[in-house]
Amino acid sequence: MVRSALLLGAATLSLVSVMAAGPASAQSKFDVVIGGDAYFEAGYVDQDRDAGLRSTEFRNRLRLLVTPKAKADNGLEYGARLRLLAENGTSNARTATYDRAFLFVNGSFGTVHMGVENGPSDDSGIIAPSDWGTGGVDGSFPSWLGNSAANSPVTIGNIRALISGNPATRATYWTPEIAGFKLGASYQPSSDSSGTDVNRSKFALASANRTGAYRDVYEVGGTYTNNFGGVAVNASLFYLGGKAKDSSITGASFDDLSSTHAGLTVAYGGLKVGGSYAWSGDSGYAKSSTAGIVSREKQDVWTAGAQYTFGPTTLGVGYLNAKDAGDLTVRGRTKFELITVGAKYVVAPGFAIGPEYNHFKLSSDVAANSDKGDMFLVQANLAF
Repeated sequence: MVRSALLLGAATLSLVSVMAAGPASAQSKFDVVIGGDAYFEAGYVDQDRDAGLRSTEFRNRLRLLVTPKAKADNGLEYGARLRLLAENGTSNARTATYDRAFLFVNGSFGTVHMGVENGPSDDSGIIAPSDWGTGGVDGSFPSWLGNSAANSPVTIGNIRALISGNPATRATYWTPEIAGFKLGASYQPSSDSSGTDVNRSKFALASANRTGAYRDVYEVGGTYTNNFGGVAVNASLFYLGGKAKDSSITGASFDDLSSTHAGLTVAYGGLKVGGSYAWSGDSGYAKSSTAGIVSREKQDVWTAGAQYTFGPTTLGVGYLNAKDAGDLTVRGRTKFELITVGAKYVVAPGFAIGPEYNHFKLSSDVAANSDKGDMFLVQANLAF
């Protein structure tokens, strides 16, 4: 209760700081900036657990970014941002949705965002260099795992702070950059609520052994950027916490959210190397007192890699190692390893082609779920 009040107070204070920046008389009108990106992706997969699956598939996505903004006479910039997505075509049922819809205010005090967006770690957390192929360790491979997707550690899709990539209604504040340091903080009342929804419940629909729903989610951390004699250093450190929502069906309770992410890259000339580590412990697991629970192996994920850019071409290599408890009713853990290599060639400004090869190995605590395989992917990417 006290923590909730403090977090709400912090969000309110950030808004007050904006209002206290001084009187602002707007210029004549808003400018509306439109941008976005699109890709077309083709893939071939050869894996052990491929019953009922074809080897090839296409997929594509288009995102449209709309940003109305204005600038006041005192330098205050304010506006809103909406990102629309055309992506989900399961059973050929095409849908359009959004994953960004927030107000923003920028000034000498920093930046405030209020609305639907991802968290600070997902937005700015450093991982292994991955500006090639489909994104390397942060690329498309989870979507191509077929029968093994549901059996893989949740951390393969959460390589920064756990659920920081969850777009939900939140308030976020970033300080100005000072001596290379930039700090951020975010508060999210409910991780399973966005838009006009009002969700005051302390409960959520969860599986028998895990939950992904939390309340009073907060995230703090920052980034560091500097250059030393031509060597560019980028680092980040974030912590994310929150209270787990108990099951609305069974009455089961789960461990609270606690996740830390750290990353570092070093670049010189066209070469960049680096990696990251994220530890999420037993976040979201059914509590040890729950009947039938025998395994609570900790969740973590780390990445490492390098890329080299020369002219319009980038070559890259990466490694990902992710673990969690797998089936909590079976002793042991589930581990996923990925080796990825690829390239990017900029054909023209805003248009690039990225081939990528991935080899994965899934070692499950349930022997029948273990898998390994190879993916050959190529992505045509447009950014405007």
